[in-house]
Amino acid sequence: MGRALLTCLLAAVVASAGSCGGSNIGPTPPPGGGNSGNGGGGGNPNPPANNKPVIESITVQGTRPRQPANFADLGESIPVSAKVRDDETAVEQLVYTWTATAGTFTGTGASVTWQAPATAPAAVEGLTPATMTITLTITEKFGHPGQPLSFEHSVSSTADVALHDSAKEVGDMSRQFLLDFSDTNIKDANYIMRNFGSRSFCPEPGEVDSEFEDVIRNFTFQRITNFGIGQAATTVNFEGRCPVFNSRGDACAVVPVFWDSINVVTGNRTFSSGNDIIAASYSKTEKRWWLCASRYQIFSVIGARPAIR
Repeated sequence: MGRALLTCLLAAVVASAGSCGGSNIGPTPPPGGGNSGNGGGGGNPNPPANNKPVIESITVQGTRPRQPANFADLGESIPVSAKVRDDETAVEQLVYTWTATAGTFTGTGASVTWQAPATAPAAVEGLTPATMTITLTITEKFGHPGQPLSFEHSVSSTADVALHDSAKEVGDMSRQFLLDFSDTNIKDANYIMRNFGSRSFCPEPGEVDSEFEDVIRNFTFQRITNFGIGQAATTVNFEGRCPVFNSRGDACAVVPVFWDSINVVTGNRTFSSGNDIIAASYSKTEKRWWLCASRYQIFSVIGARPAIR
């Protein structure tokens, strides 16, 4: 064995390094070229310090004059917006995902439009009023300086919306009141007026008092032998007034009626027809409609004029 070859072999055993016949013998390099990475890409597998986005508020506000916030009628288009802040990422670079119990969204980002469903979803038994929940999820993507945005975190917030079919709700309550009023066998004014708001709630407390007196006077002194209660034509105009009598309310129902009645004291018979005009107001806290006033617009009368306002 040549001396040069022996020297080379001894050096390889002792130092585990060197060159013999052109072969490289040395330490195994660390994975990723000596730089710990994320998935072998050379990045840092640990996320950098980063604060989550904050959803400060979600505003759900319809476009009708004086419409309450977080209120929608079936099929109504409602603007929805979010106030968001983030300490590291511009808010327009965040990913916004909007969802709801029902309905659809148009638009992107912090301001969108929610299209309320045309009918109440089966999840709420198909009835209104119902509560819809709008959910916003914000996703922020981030990474180390100069490296891919390989990390993310998300936050969510919700806003509840009272979904109504206002015309039907007010119209149905108005007709029910008039049907009960017309059944003079019912001698309970509180029951007949169960869908009327309190004096402290309605915009004209005196109207509630007067109607209560009318109801008692009617079942005390009249026996209605025949009547007709037509379909209600209801309009919604928040903080507006009803036609003819200018009763204040957020909605008005106009219901065609006729009554054929006999005065139990005098025996006189009266036949009258006209429109009953009923004002209703919306309770934001209870998320429901209440009746607040009822006035009778007489078109024709045979016999004594009825003692109904």
